[in-house]
Amino acid sequence: MKATTHTEVYRPFSGELLEHPLRPLTLARSAVRLGLRKKLPAFLLFTPAVITALVGAIRVYLMYSFSDIPQGQGGISGIQGINPLQDILGNVATNVVIFVKTSAYFALLAMTWFGAGMIADDRRMGANLLYFSRPLTRGGYLMGKLIGLMFFGLLTLGIPSFVILSTAVFSSPDWSFLRHEADVIWKTALFASIWILTVSSIVLALSSLVNRKTLALTLVFGTIIVLAGAANVAANLLEVSELRLLSLPYNFEVFADWLFGQALNPEANSTHSLIALACFALGGMALLWRNVRKMEVVG
Repeated sequence: MKATTHTEVYRPFSGELLEHPLRPLTLARSAVRLGLRKKLPAFLLFTPAVITALVGAIRVYLMYSFSDIPQGQGGISGIQGINPLQDILGNVATNVVIFVKTSAYFALLAMTWFGAGMIADDRRMGANLLYFSRPLTRGGYLMGKLIGLMFFGLLTLGIPSFVILSTAVFSSPDWSFLRHEADVIWKTALFASIWILTVSSIVLALSSLVNRKTLALTLVFGTIIVLAGAANVAANLLEVSELRLLSLPYNFEVFADWLFGQALNPEANSTHSLIALACFALGGMALLWRNVRKMEVVG
């Protein structure tokens, strides 16, 4: 038998090699696709965000609808000279603060569920050995994981906030929202960005400590939810309000009130809460960088 080579199956390469492909975006896209693979958890976690966004949008729409009605119509208030609906609905900033305080808890649940296994599962399956041998830099790996998790924060907090603001823009008479309250837009974007980045760094940092998603979920809930409850109880029992600074949700609530110009709780201190949030964010990033450095394969 004579060996032959079928050269007709070979084709000359006519494309162009990419020297610096966007590996972090590929890693982020993979994390998003893996997280959305299970439809039921995604449906249960995204539904509250959709509901709260719709409620917020309806409140803003009704606010502008009743703002054109003269004060003191008996059919509306029943009392001459008073329109209580306007006092109840407030302004756009008030409704945004109500939304972010409510929706932040649902967004935290979603980001915890989708982010707890992003690094823990890599450690369990040894996928980090493959990633860092591609090669993929430590910074690229972190960027890919952060972008992937921040995408879920965008779905549960960023986009619903945009829905409420869009309702305010198009339902306000004579574009009054853009002319008089446009600062609410950048304030909302700033709050959502800081919230999403801080929570993402903490969730991924705790995920990098273990090699099981269930353990990572326990760590995240223990660090954020249980610690917040314990700090609140201790502050009430010991009458030391500074203990509430250990609560991440509390600090974000104070930050939201301060940023949007709402009345602060008498015991709240916006400066202390901002410092606490910076410590949470920097601590999460430092821990994440340290743990990923240990995972990196050194040639």
